[in-house]
Amino acid sequence: MLLEVDGVTKRFGGLTAVNRFSLSVGAGEIVGLIGPNGAGKTTVFHLISGFQAPTEGAIRFKGVSIAGAKPHAICRRGLARTFQIVQPFVNLTTLENVMVGAFNCTDEVGMARQRAVEVLDFVGLGGRRNVAARELTLPDRKRLEMARGLATRPELLLLDEVMSGLNPTEIEEVIGLIRRIHAQGVSLLIIEHVMRAIMALSQRIVVLHHGEQIAQGPPEDVARDPKVIEAYLGKES
Repeated sequence: MLLEVDGVTKRFGGLTAVNRFSLSVGAGEIVGLIGPNGAGKTTVFHLISGFQAPTEGAIRFKGVSIAGAKPHAICRRGLARTFQIVQPFVNLTTLENVMVGAFNCTDEVGMARQRAVEVLDFVGLGGRRNVAARELTLPDRKRLEMARGLATRPELLLLDEVMSGLNPTEIEEVIGLIRRIHAQGVSLLIIEHVMRAIMALSQRIVVLHHGEQIAQGPPEDVARDPKVIEAYLGKES
């Protein structure tokens, strides 16, 4: 198993944001992580990627514990992430932003530049490589966020709501890009509120509610699960 999250709990003082949560991602798999707002999904991403340490439980990547490890160390092992609120270096060009990610796997400026050019072409931003990040549209900033993660050469990429704020045409384009990323051999763990997208992409879906897993399985089974319907729509539904 590529990623194993085993009985993880995260407390902030008296608040339990994630409670005894478990999740796994196998090599070559696309797993969706869904749940209502405030369910704890992004906290799970923070725990996996090293931005927060779990209060309890184990997190293993390729069989090695990464619980409490620093984000840059986890990234160098082959696990990268995007952020729900895109965070480019606004004063750098698109190319320079992606080179920052590429330096994860090389110390050579020329090699980092070459990797960044390849990734920008792959995500459809090749023609905007010399544009300052602050000038990019939201859809292009989303692509840039994914490009920076891809530049690190990840085995597992965590995507946090990369389709939020996009129109239907832009969503379809991102779905196609995610499929191309997966076809390159990258495993994916995806948080997304665009249900038609997450249902189309995921081989398996895990549902989080109030910090706890309430369901997991193939998309069609999860969509029919009464606990999931109640979590999203309320008991009357």
